[in-house]
Amino acid sequence: MTRPSLQEIVTGLRALPSLPTVVMELLQTMGRDDVDIHRLARGISHDQALAARTLRVANSPFYGMQGRIDTIAEAITVLGFVNVRSLVTTAGIAMAWPASGAAGFDPRIFWRHSLGVASCAVALAPFAGLRADPLFLAGLLHDIGRLVLVVTHPDAYAEILLQRARTDCLLRDAERAVLGFDHAQIGSELCRHWRIPAPIAAAVERHHQVNPYAPKLPADMTDVVHVADVLAHALDLAGDPDALVPPPDGAALQRLNLDEHALRLVLEQAERHFNSLASISG
Repeated sequence: MTRPSLQEIVTGLRALPSLPTVVMELLQTMGRDDVDIHRLARGISHDQALAARTLRVANSPFYGMQGRIDTIAEAITVLGFVNVRSLVTTAGIAMAWPASGAAGFDPRIFWRHSLGVASCAVALAPFAGLRADPLFLAGLLHDIGRLVLVVTHPDAYAEILLQRARTDCLLRDAERAVLGFDHAQIGSELCRHWRIPAPIAAAVERHHQVNPYAPKLPADMTDVVHVADVLAHALDLAGDPDALVPPPDGAALQRLNLDEHALRLVLEQAERHFNSLASISG
């Protein structure tokens, strides 16, 4: 097997499936207040598959609506634009990818973990003093580089899984052993290809390599996504029998300043949020 270089993978990003236009527009609005909600609602409504999947989740028991939500405009009125944007973005990204041909890769586990990290990141947002919606997207995309590998180089990904099984190591360590780089570098390049805001791309790139030398600085997006990844594994939201819980970075935990009570609240909120989204990728 010829192992791909990082540059080969980056060059091949242009051949990956395109996201729906309205999803690309929604990605650009993360963290912004100057949004034409009515125009975006019309755009979402025109994509029938995307709208149907979003409305299915909006009508799930989690939200406890007394009446049925039948349109995207109604969903925005009842749930709020930020919630609907997260639902649509998640559905659009999940729907864009073809079926995987990599042996040993389970797309259901992948998307459940991605949603789990996004949910944990949202729950951590108040403790970092950061907005929840960009953190949701950063959590959702933190492992997207793995999906790029699965779709574009399934043989290489299968070898990575074999390396993990042989050495009982974390998946990112198996990636580095086989390829010389990992999914975080690929994911950040895809974020740039999709013109996702730079702070989100940076958090995707560095979520395994937080700043260990600045414990007194305020927590940033990278800290949140890093800790959210650890918590999602600890909660086993993906239901992955082979996953290992990565060790948390002490500096990131210190910057978030979570005591036992706060951590319990984060875990409870994350599980509730995750349960509201768990069916959206299927």
